[in-house]
Amino acid sequence: MAKRTIPPEPSSAQEKLSSYRQLKVRKSYYHYQYSDFQPRHRHASSPPVPWVQIKGYWLNQAGFTIDTLLSVEVKQGCIILKTQPT
Repeated sequence: MAKRTIPPEPSSAQEKLSSYRQLKVRKSYYHYQYSDFQPRHRHASSPPVPWVQIKGYWLNQAGFTIDTLLSVEVKQGCIILKTQPT
């Protein structure tokens, strides 16, 4: 019999909402179009910019519902996102 390698799903909503997530800073580009003849994906003259994508049902569980306003505090090596009251 094969050994189970995938852990079972957490049973409660509290267990599913972990306080730790691991994301990766990725590379992207600003797509400036200087003329009609320049291809959209031409990156020769534009430097890469870092970007982080954050999405998931866990955001909703943590109070970050769709259309919620956020405040962003940036420090060296740290980004803090907080919901704003409506």
